[in-house]
Amino acid sequence: MPKTSIYMLASISVLAMGLSSAQAQDVKEIGIPDSEYSLDALIEAAKKEGPITVIDATGKIVSMAENFSKTYGLKATGVKMSGQEQEQVIAREAAAGNVRTDVFNMSNLPSVASQILPQGFGVSWLAPDLKDKIPAEYQSPAITSNNPWVFAYNTDVNGETCPVNNLWALTTEEWKGRVAIPDPLLRNETMFWFNQLATHGDDAMREAYKAQFGEDLKTDEASATAEWVKRLAQNKPKVTKTDTDVGPIVGAKEEKPPVGFLSAAIFRDAKKDGYGMGICKEMKPWIGQLTPRVAVIAAGTKSPNAAKLFARFMMTEEGMAPQLGDGKISTNTEAKMPESEVSGIANFVDLLYVNHSETTQDDFAKLQDWQDFWLSNSR
Repeated sequence: MPKTSIYMLASISVLAMGLSSAQAQDVKEIGIPDSEYSLDALIEAAKKEGPITVIDATGKIVSMAENFSKTYGLKATGVKMSGQEQEQVIAREAAAGNVRTDVFNMSNLPSVASQILPQGFGVSWLAPDLKDKIPAEYQSPAITSNNPWVFAYNTDVNGETCPVNNLWALTTEEWKGRVAIPDPLLRNETMFWFNQLATHGDDAMREAYKAQFGEDLKTDEASATAEWVKRLAQNKPKVTKTDTDVGPIVGAKEEKPPVGFLSAAIFRDAKKDGYGMGICKEMKPWIGQLTPRVAVIAAGTKSPNAAKLFARFMMTEEGMAPQLGDGKISTNTEAKMPESEVSGIANFVDLLYVNHSETTQDDFAKLQDWQDFWLSNSR
C-alpha cells in the first residue's frame, strides 16, 4: 500500500474519536431510508429532484460539483465560502424555513458537533456502502477529509532549512512583524487549535519554551499556550484575510521574508506564481495542525437524495480528487493522495498536531474567550 494510504490512518486515528452522547446527533433520516439503500436506488431517487448547491471553504468545490454533474447527470453548483459564513448560512436558512444550500463540507468540527447537528440545522449521513472503507472514528459525524495547515518559509532565500525551528521563536524580537497569518478572528479553527494546545499540548509547549530560551517558563497566564498566544499577538504579526494572502507574503523577494501559517493547498499557488515555499519541518513541538472537514446536509433540503448522493461523492477518491491534489487527506482508505501534490505534506503528517475531539465541546465553549484574549493582546 502506498505511503499516502498508510499514514492517514496511523497518524490521525484519534481525530474524530470520543464524541460524547451530548454531542452525538439525534439521527434524522431524510431521503430514502438506509434500510432501502443501494447506490442505484439513491441515484434514481436523486434524479427526481431539483438542482443542489454545495459549499466548501476551498474553490475546489466548484470543480467537484462539475465532476458530480458529469458523473450523475444531476445539476450541482459549487460555492466557496469560509467556515464561519457556512455556519451563518445553514443557521439562517433553517430558521427562515427557506433552505437554498443543500450540502456543506464544514471545517469547524466543534461548531458542527456542539451546535449545528444538535439544533437540527443539519444532518450528518454516511452511505452504508462506504462504511467498510471509512474507519469507524470518522463515521459519526461523517468526516470527509483532514486539511493540513503548516508553518511555511521562503526557500528562495533560506534554501532547504526553515529559519525557525520552534513556535516560541515566533514571539522573539527577530520575528516581530515577520509572521504572516490569516486573522484568527476570522478563522475559528485557529481558536479551536489554541484551546486544544492548552488542553492537551501544554506540557509540550513548556518543553519547547525551555528549548528555545534555556529556562523554565514563568507566566501569570492559565497555560503555557496562553502565554505563547499572548506573545505572538503582541509581536505584531502580519494579519491577512485568508491564507491565500499569506503565500505571496512568505514568497516575497526580500532579504528577510516572513514565515507564514497556511493550508497545504497554497503551495500549488506558489508553484504557479513562481516563488519558492517550503514546510517548516524543523518546527517544534508541531509544524502545524490537521483540521477535519465534516459533510453536513441541510435538514430542510428540498433535494435530500441528491444531497445525500453528493455527500457520498465527497467520501470517494473520485469526488475528493480535486482536493487530494491540494494536500487534503481523505478519510476513505482507498483514496490516495497523488504523487503530483506540491507541498510534500505526505512526508510530514506525523509532525502535525492532531485534534482530540473528546474535548470538542470545550473548544466550542471557550471560542469567545480565546477571541477576546487574542483581540486584547493584538491591539
